[in-house]
Amino acid sequence: MQLTVREALTLTEPLRKARIIAGERGLDNVIRSVNVMEVPDIVNWVKPGELLVSTLYPLRDDKAAVETLIPQLVEKGLAGMAVTPEAYIDELPKCMVDDANRLGFPLIELPPRVSFIDIIQPLTSKILDLQAAELQQSDAILKRFLDLVLVGGDYSDIAQVISEVSNHPVFIVDRFRRILGQSGTLAESLVMEFMEEDRTGESYLGTEYVTLDIVGQGEQSPQHRVDEFDGKELHSLVYPVEVSSTQLGSIIVWEHAESEADARALMAIQHGATVVALKMMETRSIGQVEQQFRNEILEGLLSEHASSQATALQLSESLGHRLDPPFAILLVGSDVPSHRLLASRERRQQSNVDTSLHLAQRYIRSYRDGLSFWRRGPLLIVFYPLSARELPEAREVIAAMLREVCERIEKENAPYTVSSGISRQAGAIEKFRQAYEEARQSFEIGRALAGDKNSAVTHYDDLGLLRFAQVSESSEGIRNYCMDMLGPLLEHDGNSTAPLLDTLRVFLECNQNHAEAARMLGIHYNSLRYRLKKIRELIGDIFKEPTKRLAIEVALHLHPLLDGGSPSEEFLRIAP
Repeated sequence: MQLTVREALTLTEPLRKARIIAGERGLDNVIRSVNVMEVPDIVNWVKPGELLVSTLYPLRDDKAAVETLIPQLVEKGLAGMAVTPEAYIDELPKCMVDDANRLGFPLIELPPRVSFIDIIQPLTSKILDLQAAELQQSDAILKRFLDLVLVGGDYSDIAQVISEVSNHPVFIVDRFRRILGQSGTLAESLVMEFMEEDRTGESYLGTEYVTLDIVGQGEQSPQHRVDEFDGKELHSLVYPVEVSSTQLGSIIVWEHAESEADARALMAIQHGATVVALKMMETRSIGQVEQQFRNEILEGLLSEHASSQATALQLSESLGHRLDPPFAILLVGSDVPSHRLLASRERRQQSNVDTSLHLAQRYIRSYRDGLSFWRRGPLLIVFYPLSARELPEAREVIAAMLREVCERIEKENAPYTVSSGISRQAGAIEKFRQAYEEARQSFEIGRALAGDKNSAVTHYDDLGLLRFAQVSESSEGIRNYCMDMLGPLLEHDGNSTAPLLDTLRVFLECNQNHAEAARMLGIHYNSLRYRLKKIRELIGDIFKEPTKRLAIEVALHLHPLLDGGSPSEEFLRIAP
């Protein structure tokens, strides 16, 4: 409930007799208070939403100030200006009228000999009455929400209150686009175009709808968006649910046009957002307790002690999760290095990484039942049970599934992509620790080998000789070994446009087939022969020395891990 300039002109006899000189486009501006222009520099003292009343006496001899007055008042956000020009000037200056029309700023001429108190008092009284009524409505709406909380109301109950007040369908979603509650009639609505359901029965906003990210824009305020399907528009209002500048979710009011300005509905949304935030924090606290139990299970399974593993299995079954062999362990992690996510200023980036891992869990879960998930720092760990009929093709099926998951995340939440590692099949739960290590090493080395590419999917069997990277004493040991084997080639490549290292790698990958290697490198056959001759001069004829050739090939496999820096100690270590 707000007082507009248009409504103000109907309140009292002096205002009803007033004339609108210019700026009719701004008659719906909201008046929050009334001020009187008593000094020339009034612009320094006005506030947004004020209606300025004046005789223009302070500016009677200041032509420059008159010419800039209206633009300055508009810049300050005033609602309008009411003047009595006949007292000290014959008529309103043309520049003021022109500026008011151009900027849509209401310029009102009051009746002759009207007292300012006859303007200020009724307007102030009306504003106070509206504010009191608004406060009463706000208290009533807040009481409804508090009553809901006390009786254990859920998200749909909260959505119901907002829907009743706004007369629009309402969704409450978390930051992962999961629909926590909804209310209102959605039949034959374009809203259904956005919804999708996973195999667990949970509903999500589909990829066609991306909740507006409005964290960090200061005061919470609703944001409007318009989507189009088959020539039809769907309007929605999105209000963030935030705690300490961290967005937990959103309230979405569907079919809400931007032109709608219902203060009562906005009250309901604002109070609803507060209650939703409280429930989300409550849910998060419960989730943290559950996560502690799940972490105990994971630590027990990773233990080398049989008693700890047995306890972990019992605790898992008590929570409704059976961990029956055979199985594989999948590991999904962000392509953003973890050391970049520690600074508090990058809390929003961490939130996006969490979103990608949540999407990974959601999509992997949609492929089959019986999966178990753990979060360990920036990693998602998946227990993937295998049936007897799945065993022969498990590697290919799981890899294909993960590639699809990684591609979907890259499409929906770029640039916060993920990569994954896959263990070999394990036939006993006692092999959990070993399977975890295989998946972790596959993830770390696979991501390192991918370089600038994202969304890598690596199976342990794909590593070959790189499995032994983890038993190196340190990353420096790997670096020294590569320099001993490949140093002359690396030094040459640093001073030449003919890359001998890549030439050697491709030549060996092509089983020393000259024609095929030349084609793969995109060079002439004779150019290849020249490069091979140069390689022999620098490191010897490894093609006739099997032992040295093996050593060189191992170095060629290890060297990509050093591009851009040493391999992390995290993937070189054995212990989880």
